[in-house]
Amino acid sequence: MAEEQKQSENEIQRLDKFVQQSPAAYYNIDQDKQRICRQLPNGQEKCVELNLEATQMFSQMQKLGFFCALPMDPTKTHMECKHVSIV
Repeated sequence: MAEEQKQSENEIQRLDKFVQQSPAAYYNIDQDKQRICRQLPNGQEKCVELNLEATQMFSQMQKLGFFCALPMDPTKTHMECKHVSIV
């Protein structure tokens, strides 16, 4: 169990590093493919696959100051995350 905990912590660190590269970007959590993707200005996306459950990614994104929710389009199943600034 300690090994599993360490692996999760390493994956969360990878998530943190990925988000720190562009903290103001929009992100999508794709639970089916266990990845998080950053939306790029040219309409493409940059993704990183993580060995984390969607709930773990969602929780960590909240800790990093993001608001995540399902998109308005009911055919899409990913979570959309945007950074929220506290005024």
